[in-house]
Amino acid sequence: MFVSNLSAENWVGNQDEGDLIENPTWSQIEQAIRELNGKTKTLVTFGADDECYMSIGGGELGKYIVNITFDNVSFHNLVDPSQPDAIEKLVIGGQEGNYSARMCVNLETALLAAQTFTESRQLQISLSWEEEKELAVSSNKI
Repeated sequence: MFVSNLSAENWVGNQDEGDLIENPTWSQIEQAIRELNGKTKTLVTFGADDECYMSIGGGELGKYIVNITFDNVSFHNLVDPSQPDAIEKLVIGGQEGNYSARMCVNLETALLAAQTFTESRQLQISLSWEEEKELAVSSNKI
């Protein structure tokens, strides 16, 4: 397994008192993902370094957002093409945000993506991924 660190949030009030685990086992990663509840535990991030990592957030009502980057430039979002074009409110990183319902996957799908990533440093090819084209929105200067 190539994963060298695991960060798991634990919000107490407005303070993150989460854990950073060096050289985590799959069991520790799986447990951190299963503990996501969309309230106090809203984001798990794990990977090899600052360039290559996976983030899984949410958890409330069994809805998870999963993304991967291999270079910290382009990001791949796990999607469920069967979902409607609607907006879901999820708490990720301790903050509520609006997310496309297509980006909300169930726990089993999130775990499959995570296990593939931790074992092979690849996207699970049986799942649907969309690459984000641009993270920042440019502003026009007057």
